[in-house]
Amino acid sequence: MELKSIDRTDRGKGRLNAALNIYRETILPEAQNPERQILYWIEHSKDDLTDEFRCFAIQRDNAVVGYLQYSYFREEHIFFFEYLCIRDAKRTGLVPSEAMKIIEDFLAQNYRPGFTIVFEVAQKRDASAQWKSDKKVVGYFKRIGFRKVDFDYRYPILQSYDGELSYPADLMVRLPEDRTDVTSSEMRTMLRCIYFKHYLRWDRPFLEPERFGERERLIDDLYSKEVAQIGGNDTFGTSGTAKGSKPGLFANRQPRIISLLERIFGPKLPRIIIVIVVLLGAQRMMGSTWSLVPFVLAVAALHCLAEDTETSRKLFVVILSRLRLGRQRSL
Repeated sequence: MELKSIDRTDRGKGRLNAALNIYRETILPEAQNPERQILYWIEHSKDDLTDEFRCFAIQRDNAVVGYLQYSYFREEHIFFFEYLCIRDAKRTGLVPSEAMKIIEDFLAQNYRPGFTIVFEVAQKRDASAQWKSDKKVVGYFKRIGFRKVDFDYRYPILQSYDGELSYPADLMVRLPEDRTDVTSSEMRTMLRCIYFKHYLRWDRPFLEPERFGERERLIDDLYSKEVAQIGGNDTFGTSGTAKGSKPGLFANRQPRIISLLERIFGPKLPRIIIVIVVLLGAQRMMGSTWSLVPFVLAVAALHCLAEDTETSRKLFVVILSRLRLGRQRSL
């Protein structure tokens, strides 16, 4: 099982569509963001933003079995897992422990230690139309090391302004150093990040100024009501299971060299390695150290061709002109 980053909508469309199908079928309608908005943020995930937005397909044997979407708030060192959904025909139950293991490895290898993870588990209506915790989902996350916060939490309506303006959910956390209590300061920080740095920021590109003003007032009001529950010296307990307590979960680990190389060069790494080997062989046959200059330029040019983007094509033309200029001077 592996995580496959989704950072463009014009490549790997089969993987993207399969992941969004799982999202569509496993997330409650009132907890879903419109897919056009998800696609927008995927396209802008590499923008120079203070915080980070990431989407992943979870794959087993090249088949997509899940979807992970999270925001990372750098200053606060908090992850907000927006969606984590699995549909694996080969496995029963909820999120397989193998999927959680690859997520754990990824976060531990790519971020500094001591972070907090927070996410919502939307409540469901029972037969009498009363909101109740989703005990199956909450129980599962408790078993794998997360804890439910003793706090009356609500998330804002996502799709429109019809019906209720917010819905109840259970807030789940994984605190640094295996702590089990959330301080009042931590609670305010988590709420501020979720409401303003996720929900409000998410909506900004899709709303006209007047509508965005309405959305901002809705978020402000909800935040004010939530923080009114928090006293200056309050602490909020959490509930979990002793079995689910795993010391060292998400502890920082050095990434494998191959992971770093893949991050630098992308999925075309094997192609680039082959090109380098071939060109090094050619340089050795030529026996001139000056050939290293055209060697580097040639590798860069071939990498640009492999990327096949508008920017890489422009860079290829520039490199090609340098190579031609060097040949003319040598004559």
